Amino acid sequence: MRATRIRVAVTAGLALVTLNITSSPVAGRTVSAPSTPIVANGSWPTYHRDNARTGNDPTLPQLQSVTTGWTSTAMDGEVYASPVVYGGIVYSATLNNTVYAFNQADGSLVWSRHLGTPQSSGWVCGNVSPMGILGTPVIDTAGGRIYAVTEFSGSPPTYRLFGLNLITGLTELNTLIAPTGFDWKIQQERGALALANGYVYVPFGGRAGDCFDGGTPYYGWVVGVPTDGVSASNVFKTPSGAESVWAPGGIVVDDVSHNVFFATGNAIPCSGSSLSDAVVRVNPTLGSPTFFEPEDWEANWCSPDSDLGSASPLLINPNLMFMAGKNGGGFLLDPTNLGGVNGQLFPPSASYTQADVCFGDHSAATYGSFAYSAPFVYLECESHGLVALNTNTSTPSFSECDAACAPPNWHAGGTTTFGAPFVAAGAVWAASNKGLTAYSAGNGALIYQSATFGVNRFVTPAEAGGRVFVPSHTLLRTFVMHFGLAQSSPAPSPPGRPTPISQTGAPPPSTRPPAGQSSPAPTPPAR
Repeated sequence: MRATRIRVAVTAGLALVTLNITSSPVAGRTVSAPSTPIVANGSWPTYHRDNARTGNDPTLPQLQSVTTGWTSTAMDGEVYASPVVYGGIVYSATLNNTVYAFNQADGSLVWSRHLGTPQSSGWVCGNVSPMGILGTPVIDTAGGRIYAVTEFSGSPPTYRLFGLNLITGLTELNTLIAPTGFDWKIQQERGALALANGYVYVPFGGRAGDCFDGGTPYYGWVVGVPTDGVSASNVFKTPSGAESVWAPGGIVVDDVSHNVFFATGNAIPCSGSSLSDAVVRVNPTLGSPTFFEPEDWEANWCSPDSDLGSASPLLINPNLMFMAGKNGGGFLLDPTNLGGVNGQLFPPSASYTQADVCFGDHSAATYGSFAYSAPFVYLECESHGLVALNTNTSTPSFSECDAACAPPNWHAGGTTTFGAPFVAAGAVWAASNKGLTAYSAGNGALIYQSATFGVNRFVTPAEAGGRVFVPSHTLLRTFVMHFGLAQSSPAPSPPGRPTPISQTGAPPPSTRPPAGQSSPAPTPPAR
């Protein structure tokens, strides 16, 4: 097999790393020489960009227009996971247990790695087959790895966490996930992974259909797998059956306190459960749990199967968290003191009445995850488009989206069901079976609508460097933001100044002003 030298730019400063690797498949790995240089351009290393799951890129100027970009070659399976982006490479994972790395600039394949045959049968219930990589991977920017969880066929089938080198795709970590009492036939890994505190946090819930294995229920599990490959994993298991940790947004981490948060679904049976329809906080090693539950958790959330945990919490700041779920009620919580039953900051606990977030829908209101850009929390509402909840972080409170969903809230999209939205360049973006849509973040005015294409359930796009990356079944589609017209000609240079150089990197030393000093002002004319 012939060796190919690949020049790969891996830093924003355009430093090049030369790799001697083969261009043929080797043990499930394919590596290709990129047709254009790989240049870092923004990053989106985890679901909704950060551990708080804010889904907000504040680094871009105001959006002016959008054009279509590249579309990838077909991958070997369906894609449910969000793409993740770092170092000029876009990573996407399939239900066939394959991770793909595409050049962010032109979509050319950098490498792909097939991790093994996925399980395609044998579970008690479910709606996804084959069951390979379903949850969104996470990138370790410091360690140079991408982590993904696979479900393998075998006897018995197993879940494993893989850590792959970002540049080569080579396996650097391969850890079995098999806590005592874990039953693969009724447990599924759908939620996004999170990386913090030296662990990859992996959530598990049940499979679609709420099936038990005989009389044995599924549980909500979170496994903290150490990235050093040596230490023992930490495990959290919900105390009652069916308290599933299944939301696509997965695990939330407060980077200040280092605490870990997740939401649970309804227990089966409701009576006697202790963490049904809850937001749970644990410490970095998954111990010392505390929780929040709505006052009406049993009657209005658990009994009608209206999981609070249909979506993941949104950490607005270290002292404020937003949460909502299938029953259509929203809550503002204090993440430092979740408060137990009826412990929310808003709506007022003294005279609790549900604060609706999705037009009064109390059965299947919202799923996935949320996004935040002051003053709005953005969420998808099933068959009701997108909603922007005007949120006061000082009070704290938000304007209810009841049947009218009146200002200062806004809503858009009619009866469309979107995946989870995100915010970038003054726009709210979301994917649906109508394609990619962008609305003004301030008032909901339509900015962009792509041509129609299909997406899988709960899909949320990613963004980096002003490009939006949307999983569309077995393809990755991209869209390019534009931020205004360039000048037709540069302004005249004042006498005696060097001619400006237009470039993305630093100017050559001969034209760069000394550190800490601006360029000299033009010499004033003689009097």
